[in-house]
Order: sequence, then structure tokens, then C-alpha cells
Amino acid sequence: MHTWLVVDRARELIDDLPYAKGVTVMLAALCHDFGKPATTEFIEGRIRSRGHDEAGVAPTVAFLDRLKIHTLDNYDVRSQVVELVRAHLKPGEFYYRQEHVTEGAFRRLARRCELDLLYRVARADTLGRNAPWLAREHWFDAAPQEWFIARVRELAVEERPPGPLLLGRHLLALGLQPSPRIGEITRAVYEMQLDGRVRTLEEAQAAAREQIERDARSDIS
Repeated sequence: MHTWLVVDRARELIDDLPYAKGVTVMLAALCHDFGKPATTEFIEGRIRSRGHDEAGVAPTVAFLDRLKIHTLDNYDVRSQVVELVRAHLKPGEFYYRQEHVTEGAFRRLARRCELDLLYRVARADTLGRNAPWLAREHWFDAAPQEWFIARVRELAVEERPPGPLLLGRHLLALGLQPSPRIGEITRAVYEMQLDGRVRTLEEAQAAAREQIERDARSDIS
């Protein structure tokens, strides 16, 4: 019954999306609790389904296999649906831990899935608890999801994480020779960028110089 209600709510949230993304949201809404049968237990007087988000990944993949769903209109529906199922609890988790959730947490989550789509799936999940036969005072609101999408928009990561400021060519210009170290440094600086410790190319280059100089001192010692 909950899944039925969630799918109904999801259908109300997709009219502004391209077809492939709308299908993605609908599939994620349908699959989001596939992990509950394997994880549902009666614990401490309550029915709980701990870990059902991760447990839902394998049955979701199997379901998509049966439907032969991979891409639509050159959009990778399959990978998005899988990650939306895996992450569908994250907006609520971020909301209830907001004092400890960093900008980097949002940007890293945006590397896994489109956060605008995640917002829609999570909102449908919350509103899908509001059955017509329940008294209004028992209905859930979507405050956690609204806080989440406001923060996502503030950070401009609705569809994707920020692109890396520092590229290999910048390291070559700093005098570094082609080697695996170029990839290591660009990845390290990108992690700093995701955390907000690096915000401009100049800061990224300065961070790279520090690592290059540190490498040089290590070689000497």
C-alpha cells in the first residue's frame, strides 16, 4: 500500500522533467523499498527495516534486468535508479543531522546520483505515508526534503557535482612530469574542493604546489 501511494505521489512530481528523468523517478519510487522484505524485523517493540536501502540494490538491479532497462534518450536510467534506491533515505538523514552535515557531504552525494531526482523520490516516500483514511493530524510533511533541496540549490549541485578546478594540464604547467602522481594530486585537490577548502583555480594550484613541494622534501630526506 505504501509503495502504491509513493508511486502516486511521484507521478505528481515529474511533469517538469524530461521523459527519461521522469521514468527514472517513477522506477526509483517503485523500487525504493525492495530491500524491506529481507530486512524487516520486530525489534524493541517496533517493526524496523534497518539497512533496507542498501539491501534494495540487488533486487532493483534484478528488476531492471527483467525490464531490460539501461538508457533512455541517452540518459543512464539504470545507474540513476540504483543509486536513488541506495540513497533514498539520505535527505532525511541529512536533515536530522544538519548541524554536522558539511557542504562536502552534499557534493559527494551528487557524485552518486542527481540530487534533484533524489529530492523527488524522498518527497514521494514521505508523502506516501499520508493515506486518505488516516486523520490529517497523523500525516507527514516534507520539511526534511524541502530543507534538503534548498541546500542543494544553494550549493548548485542539483544535477551534478562541481567540475574539478585543477586539471592535469595545470600540473604540467607547474613543471610536474607526466606520471601517476598527476592523477593522485588532482584527485586529492578535488577532494579539498568538494570540502570547500579550495574554491578557485588559484587556490587549487597553491594546494597542488604544496603537495609537489612536500614530495620534493620527501625525496631529499
